[in-house]
Amino acid sequence: MSTEFTQFIGPLRNSSLTELLTFAFSLLLALGITKAIYNVFLHPLAPLPGPKLYAMSPIPISLSRAQGWVPYKFAELHEKYGPIVRVGPDEVSCAGPSDFKEVYGPRYGKGGPLTRDPRNAMSKDTFGVPSMFQADVQEHAKVRRQLNPAFSEKASREQEPLVMRYIDSMIEKLGDASARGESVDVEKYTMWATFDIQGDLVFGEDVFKCIEKEQWHPWIRISMTYFTSGVYMHALNDISPWALWIWQKFFTPKSIADAQSYHLRTTLELVDKRMAAGKTDHPDYMSFIASESKAGEMLTKEQMYANAQMLVTAGSETVATASATTLFLLLKNPDAMERAKQEIRSAFASAQDITATAVTQLPYLLAAIDESMRIWPPVATSFNPRAVTSGGCTVDGYFIPEGACIGIHNHVVGRSEEYFRNAKKFVPERWLGDERYVSDARELFQPFSSGPLNCIGLTMGRMETRVILAKLIYNFDVELMPESDNWLTNQKNYIAWHKPPLIVKLSPVRGA
Repeated sequence: MSTEFTQFIGPLRNSSLTELLTFAFSLLLALGITKAIYNVFLHPLAPLPGPKLYAMSPIPISLSRAQGWVPYKFAELHEKYGPIVRVGPDEVSCAGPSDFKEVYGPRYGKGGPLTRDPRNAMSKDTFGVPSMFQADVQEHAKVRRQLNPAFSEKASREQEPLVMRYIDSMIEKLGDASARGESVDVEKYTMWATFDIQGDLVFGEDVFKCIEKEQWHPWIRISMTYFTSGVYMHALNDISPWALWIWQKFFTPKSIADAQSYHLRTTLELVDKRMAAGKTDHPDYMSFIASESKAGEMLTKEQMYANAQMLVTAGSETVATASATTLFLLLKNPDAMERAKQEIRSAFASAQDITATAVTQLPYLLAAIDESMRIWPPVATSFNPRAVTSGGCTVDGYFIPEGACIGIHNHVVGRSEEYFRNAKKFVPERWLGDERYVSDARELFQPFSSGPLNCIGLTMGRMETRVILAKLIYNFDVELMPESDNWLTNQKNYIAWHKPPLIVKLSPVRGA
């Protein structure tokens, strides 16, 4: 042992416990202060705009995440500091006109696409492989090639009867409630329908039976808690990986552990059953993957395990949110609802004429959906921010070093007066050539993200949203109940929006 080290620890040997604790606390305090000073003044991200408290520590933004307020907080920060903001010691949020290209694009000649933040790849710990939503660029490209046949235009056409069957069942159940004179939570029914659709497409049968039974399946409820728990884990991990480890090791409630065990076991059983079944009596995702994948590119069982939950939840919750939010905003803007009604009801002689192809010929409805997703995007935050790779990158004139995390938040971009006139108003006409809105930065409207890691299910998602709304508005006059008049106000966000009931009264349209 060196003389210097012996001289250093010598006094500590004869110290009391109180003195040792005081020394340890002082040492940690000194390290913390030193780190905070470095983060604010000497860190490579120090030149970026943003509050010094956020640059100093990840705790402020982590608290906003844990409280479900992060979309509002990011919008507030961007309004004050501009298109690029440092929101943590190593985290940057951007909302500039070229940022989708710079952050999410292919970045030809710049080292290729930025990869997702690897800290979010929790499925790899569970299944040995990451899901497509958590994979790096190379792995994502591989899994996407394997999944592409299930999400092609051909697949969507052949899967249309399945989609229509569940939406028609939803309309029938809503009609029954209307006949009883009951008000209904229409958002709940859209969630049930979309989860039934995706459950059948992923697992090959009506595994949830939500619409049939008019109740939640426990698998769905637990899946939705994964979003919330994922945000909490993200927040804890940002503060310290040790904080996350301690929480998972010692403080995870038994009820949550039991629910996770049930969910995992059920997912494995459903995947095993579908993969063992081979062909089904109707086209689902697996039937296209099996029949059209190239040799050697068939999904493994582990890959199906890792992707099954996210394929169901990402393809369900977002569609239900877009559908319910569009309906709400139409109801809050009676002139817009009247125009949508006239367009839909004049276009079809019967509800059976409402098809996936036919609804693409409803320009006002399509504009209303886009306007809804601009104001209130189903994916409001940067679900999977990008990790800056070797060499760093330059965004909005600022150098972002290797190791930093950077993301774009649709809730910020879509509601910014910098890019959209009357940004917080619901104006479908802005998408139909209205001269008042010709200067809108429409290229920044990217509700399904952009670049090589964008949403694989956007075709199916758009189709479902259009059909759900067209059939609802064709079949019913919808009245918003007073208790839901402020439905969007103070919704919390944990990747998905936590939505209260959207209570409406439905009156069947004669002859529909």
